[in-house]
Amino acid sequence: MNRRFLITGGEQFDDAVKRPEGARSQYAKLLEVDFENRSIETAIRYKASSENYPDDAPNTFFVSAAIEEGVLYLCTSTELFLYRYPGLALIRQVSYPFFQNIHHARPYLDKIAVVSTGLDLIVLLDKNTLEPVKFIHALGKDPWHKYDRDVDYRKILSLKPHESHPNFLFEVNGGLWVTRFNQMDAVCLDDFQRTIPIGVERPHDGFVTGNKIFFTTVNGCIVKADINSLEVEDIVNLNEIDQTGIPLGWCRGLFVDGDLAYVGFSRIRPTRIKENLKWMVSMVKSNRENQTRIAVYNLRERVKTDELVMPRDKISALYSILPVSEASR
Repeated sequence: MNRRFLITGGEQFDDAVKRPEGARSQYAKLLEVDFENRSIETAIRYKASSENYPDDAPNTFFVSAAIEEGVLYLCTSTELFLYRYPGLALIRQVSYPFFQNIHHARPYLDKIAVVSTGLDLIVLLDKNTLEPVKFIHALGKDPWHKYDRDVDYRKILSLKPHESHPNFLFEVNGGLWVTRFNQMDAVCLDDFQRTIPIGVERPHDGFVTGNKIFFTTVNGCIVKADINSLEVEDIVNLNEIDQTGIPLGWCRGLFVDGDLAYVGFSRIRPTRIKENLKWMVSMVKSNRENQTRIAVYNLRERVKTDELVMPRDKISALYSILPVSEASR
């Protein structure tokens, strides 16, 4: 198997723990990681410097991404970039006032779907013009029931707490779905009655393969569901495999190849609880911490088979794990 990946994320400020929510990352990073030779190379290093960010404290990191038909869909919290891949030639770049705390972007039919997490919105853009054509609220509400369409929300550091906090987009049987952090589920945006109840903790990212969808939960579980029955078939608690006695880290990115799951963990500073989650409480009681890394687990045998730690000068927060095709060599 080819074990080369593109990794998205950000490099935090050294004093990130002292900075306000939404102002802790100084560079967005796209890395190329090779598990075989243990190499980590920077493909893109981007720093916010435009009107598309808060004036006093721009926050720059690449969130969950997608590659399809030679195009890399890459976004920061307020901007969407389209790159040729391989080669990384910039095709288009766009930002809108309603892009606030973006978490994911991907193509969907003749459109591009963007999760504007801060506004609890999924925005559909025309694939050719990149103009917005539809707004969908993650709870099925009027998209503008809470926020003013005329306000530039890119200038606001954080709008927490969110009603839903949608995260990861995926397509199942021609329908567009998104994970919902606060509801602990995934929902079909074409039919809000169709959901996958994840339940065990708050979900973040996912991976579709065959007729299965795998989700990560932020406390370090992998949830396997069937896309036809929409029922959960298996839950793998990675904490029980590692047995470190402390939280594994903020668990987001995921790639599954057969029985192997490549899982991304972001370091959690023990001096600050970023969210009111029970699984983080032990961080207050210990000075120990896990580093930002990609760990590999055999889901069938319930064992960890490999791990690659990310140097702090490379990346602090890790989002997507995207396989690099052999054609890109």
